[in-house]
Amino acid sequence: MIRRGSVLRGATAVLAAAVVAGGIAMGAGAAGAAPVIPMPNVLPRLSPHSSQVDLIKSFNRRSRTITKAIPGRIGLAITPVGTDDTMSFGTVKTARAWSTLKVPVSIAAERANGKAVVGDIRSAIRASDNAAAERLWASLGGDRLAVKRVSEVLAEDHDGDTRVLSTISRPSSFPGYTDWTLARQSVFGAHLPCLPDSGRVLGYMRSVESNQKWGVKTMRKRGVTTAVKGGWGPVSDATGKYVVRQLGVVTTPRGAFAVSMAALPSSGTFDDGTAMLDRIGKWISANLNKIPVGGC
Repeated sequence: MIRRGSVLRGATAVLAAAVVAGGIAMGAGAAGAAPVIPMPNVLPRLSPHSSQVDLIKSFNRRSRTITKAIPGRIGLAITPVGTDDTMSFGTVKTARAWSTLKVPVSIAAERANGKAVVGDIRSAIRASDNAAAERLWASLGGDRLAVKRVSEVLAEDHDGDTRVLSTISRPSSFPGYTDWTLARQSVFGAHLPCLPDSGRVLGYMRSVESNQKWGVKTMRKRGVTTAVKGGWGPVSDATGKYVVRQLGVVTTPRGAFAVSMAALPSSGTFDDGTAMLDRIGKWISANLNKIPVGGC
């Protein structure tokens, strides 16, 4: 995610490519912050026997089609807004956060610095600008305090287990190296609209630039809005192959839900990863009326 200091040993080329491709921990966007859209009250959830089992079966069929067309592995977690009731699909359960971590970093930075960091928040979320994200991280008062403040945002959004990495970690790491499970990220997304100070970040997530308009951001349904943050970069220090991730909040006339999805294409390319997430987005769109929703 946020790079600080020298490039990782033995990974200069990989990390440089990550900055170009999607940021060593970020994504892309564009437009001014939108006002917070009030969420409806939590709606009755669909029966786990009828809806969830059917959704899992349906996703498994779609997953086979996706990975036949584009070899690799995919994963998805869905959580109704305002709840911790997560459904998990696919074989990918966790990966480096990369630029998706810019969401809690931006919220923590705004809490600490107010309007002084609005420009960097806009660039970090909409354009997934890494230099802006580095400045936001630095504005939090050094690595130790930054980790504390970002962890507090995660915990407030019902994710108290994710361990945020930094140069004080052993081994020393970039924040974007943070392992963020799809299930925990989905729960975080489900409580994001309920944070009283998340409106600016969500507004920028609704208007990301073209390099993040994939996954659920391709959805075109009347009355449906999407707020997303993409992240992409090497799966590990030992490989140049990419993982591509998306954190999203989907608001429908019935209510809202959060998604966390990830693709590990066998080719390791960014393009194949986004193509896989596009196909997951199409599956979500086709099953929109079957997915449980909620509100704040």
